[in-house]
Amino acid sequence: MKRKVGIIGLGLLGGSLAKGLAKFTDYEVIGYARRPEICEAAMADKVVARAYTDPKQVVAEADILVFALPPDTNARLFEELAPLIRPRTLITDVSSTKTNFARTVKQNLPAGASFVSVHPMAGSEKGGYAMAKADLFKHCTWIVLEDDVASGWCEAGAAELTRMGELLGSRIERIPMSMHDGFMATVSHMPHTVASMIATIAGGDEYGDLRLRLAAGGFRDVTRVAGGNPAMWREIITGNRTEVVRALSDLEQQISIIKNLLLTEDDDTLESYLNDAKHIRDKFSLL
Repeated sequence: MKRKVGIIGLGLLGGSLAKGLAKFTDYEVIGYARRPEICEAAMADKVVARAYTDPKQVVAEADILVFALPPDTNARLFEELAPLIRPRTLITDVSSTKTNFARTVKQNLPAGASFVSVHPMAGSEKGGYAMAKADLFKHCTWIVLEDDVASGWCEAGAAELTRMGELLGSRIERIPMSMHDGFMATVSHMPHTVASMIATIAGGDEYGDLRLRLAAGGFRDVTRVAGGNPAMWREIITGNRTEVVRALSDLEQQISIIKNLLLTEDDDTLESYLNDAKHIRDKFSLL
C-alpha cells in the first residue's frame, strides 16, 4: 500500500512538493488549502488524490504530515491538530525558521508519533500555488535536521525524508537542529533585510524613480528577494529575531571595515578584501 503524504498548505513550497511527489515518487499525496479554488486546482492538476479545506481530514489519512505554511501559522495549527494525529505518523515541516515550531511540536507531540524537520533551500520571491512547479527542488539543498531522540526524532524518519529529497533531485545536507536558525540568519534572513535596505536607499526618496530607471542587473540581483511577500518574511525574520540581530551585528562590523578602508584610502587592502569575497562567491557557485 502506498504511503500517504499529507501536505498542510499548498502554496509555493507545499504545492511544489505535491507536484514533485506526484511526478517523481510513488507516494499518494493529499493536501489542505484554505481556499476551495486551490484544492480544485490541485485536483485538476492530478497532483493530489484528495484536497480538503479542513486540515483535520488530512491528519486523519496521512502517514507523513508536512506543515508547509509560515512558521508561526504552522505552530498554531499543529497545536490545534496534535490531539488528532495518529501514532506512527511522521511529522515534518519545510519552514525557514525552526525554533518556535519545533518547540511547539515537542511540547505537543502525540505518543508514538515522530518529528524530523527538513528545510528545502528553494523558493522564489513569487509565491502561491500558481507558481509551484514539480522541479523546484531539483539541484537545491535539502536539509534534514538531526535532533535528540527524546524530542521525537528518529533515524528511520530522517532516512525516509532523505530519500524523499533525493527522489526530488535535491542535494542532501544533515545538520543539528540547534545550528539551523543561526545558519539561516546568515545566508537567508539577514540578506533579505539587506535587500530591503538597499531597495529603500535607492528608491525611497524624491529621486527614487530616477535612480531605479538608471539601475541595471547588479541592482536587480542584489534586491531580488526584497520582492517577496512582506507578511511571510516578517514572520520568518521575527521568528528568528535573536539570530538575525546577531547576523546584522556581523554585517555592521564588515561595514565598519569597508568604511575605514575608504576613509584611510587603503586601496590595496580594499582590493584584497574584494578579492577574498570573490573567492568565497566563486566557491559557492561551484557547490
